[in-house]
Amino acid sequence: MRAFCLLALLAGPALAQDEGPPVREVEADLDGNGAAETYVLRDGGETTVDLEVRTTDGTRMVPGIAWTGRTPGTEPELALSPAGSVQVVSMNDAVGRDRWRLVLTLAHRGGDWRVAGITYDWRDTLDPAARWGGCDLNLLTGRGTATSPEGERAIVAPSPAPVLWDWQDTDLPDVLPAECFGG
Repeated sequence: MRAFCLLALLAGPALAQDEGPPVREVEADLDGNGAAETYVLRDGGETTVDLEVRTTDGTRMVPGIAWTGRTPGTEPELALSPAGSVQVVSMNDAVGRDRWRLVLTLAHRGGDWRVAGITYDWRDTLDPAARWGGCDLNLLTGRGTATSPEGERAIVAPSPAPVLWDWQDTDLPDVLPAECFGG
């Protein structure tokens, strides 16, 4: 029995290591000049991360682009969308009953980098069949969809798409419509 308990204790950390650390750096040519920019997440303080964007013209920072809980399941990461856009992914998939995932999709439009899309999904782990929802917003077109147990419906997304350099995680309450939270 002791051997089984010891194996069970050791298996948890070993299984957790299979996922690997969050991706903190990606390359993409969003401005279309033929040279890929480098996007890097940097520690920004106790509860946020900053985004560093390295281009042929130099380096710029976006302070406080995403929330971090600094534990597995709450650490932001970078990804590339199927269309090649850069995505900043933040989440709480580890703590408490309210779990969520937020994806900021970045694009180069109108001569500058912009937060072109926001996808937000949430669920209540104690009542997952009845309490869940989210939204997918295209800030370039001003259109979006909200989903909930009642179904999917079209909603108006705020526009124009904000300039990336002006964005902070604290902007979310002003940008996400109430429909994103089941309202």
